[in-house]
Amino acid sequence: MVLLLSHCQTKKAQPPQAEGFDPPIPETMSYVAGPIVFQLGELQEKINRELDPVLIGKQTKDGKVKGFMSFRVKRLGPVQVQYANQKVSLSAPLQMWLTKPFSKDTTPPKKPFCALHVNFQTPIQVTSNWRLNSQTKFTDYTWIKEPEVRVLGKEISLAKVAQDILDKHRTDIETMIDSAIHRDLRLDNMVKPIWRDLQKPLLINRDYGLWLVPIPVSVAAGPVTGDARQLTTHIRMAFRTKTELKPSPPVHPKTELPRLQKRDTVSQVSDLHLMSFIPYADINRIMKLTISKQPKKMALGSVTVKGVSVYGAQQALIVKVDMDGLVDGPVYLRGRPEFDTLTNTLNVNDLDFDAQTNNWLARSTKPVWHKPLQLIQLPRKINEAFESGGAGKKTDLNIHSFRFVPQKIAIRPDGIQALIKVESQVGLKINQL
Repeated sequence: MVLLLSHCQTKKAQPPQAEGFDPPIPETMSYVAGPIVFQLGELQEKINRELDPVLIGKQTKDGKVKGFMSFRVKRLGPVQVQYANQKVSLSAPLQMWLTKPFSKDTTPPKKPFCALHVNFQTPIQVTSNWRLNSQTKFTDYTWIKEPEVRVLGKEISLAKVAQDILDKHRTDIETMIDSAIHRDLRLDNMVKPIWRDLQKPLLINRDYGLWLVPIPVSVAAGPVTGDARQLTTHIRMAFRTKTELKPSPPVHPKTELPRLQKRDTVSQVSDLHLMSFIPYADINRIMKLTISKQPKKMALGSVTVKGVSVYGAQQALIVKVDMDGLVDGPVYLRGRPEFDTLTNTLNVNDLDFDAQTNNWLARSTKPVWHKPLQLIQLPRKINEAFESGGAGKKTDLNIHSFRFVPQKIAIRPDGIQALIKVESQVGLKINQL
């Protein structure tokens, strides 16, 4: 052993040239998918709150209505909302007031001259400006109180008159319902907090200051479906990711919620790719911290490790170890980083000395510099970061079955680039409209 160390002392190792790098890994998009679910009861409550009870014939300031034979249509009760046959059905009881014809008194009577239960249907879809769009159409009605007038002591039916009035103005009623839905049911107000909170850097490793930085790009939505209790639209958010090693949270400009992209179908598979770039300067900073906590003497105290640094060369990670003692000067190790899917760590499993040095020293120095960066806490960290933000109050985010699959690792001139696929399922539910 002493002879071998002496031989290493007299023969100084030459540093491998920093050349022969891997091509850069192309930018890969990630996706988070999940259904946005809202209850029909919430939709019904919202429509009744926003829809003016008086549909046709609002009074003037002096309490009168205009017209030779004016009338007013008003809701007798709340609008009921149901879903069937891929359409939303709306129904409501209406009252109709009619002024006295050929009379100068245009004040509507205290009691309506008829009441009826009307039914509408509409398809529901999400628009590119994050609204619920409807195309309400009148379907049929049933009388609650048939319109009649007493002339010379005889009841005369005015059903045909009332029906003509309803047919003439039903487009106005349909438009009012559509306007209330389009104007007041805004999904962007619900999705904006999610979009904003997903841009927050997530701390993966506190010891090293390893941050995951999501950069959302777009959102796509499929058709609206439903059942007896709820309506559902499936969305998929596209975003880029990168990691940064910093002692404090990285600061990046926030992107605004883009226009919604409408799709005939939207995949519900979350496809997350962690694009990491770790500069050699950051690796050297971490290794300097690691070296300070571990023994520096080896080989029965005859060799002392003074420092460790890394750089890239010849499609490998080069580790320069500055030593003192029987071996005086730098020695160089090389190895190819690999991602261990069992421990979710980035390792250099086959670390070995450069061709000019001996293998036994590699086994001795490996524990000095090698400490993997843990990624296993990622699902919990995303949940914690999401729930601590404002979006967590109105939504539920469930992340299941994270599985890390290494894709590519590239040795670049200024750092290590790694692409790791994370297979998972994410359930997103909006609790309030």
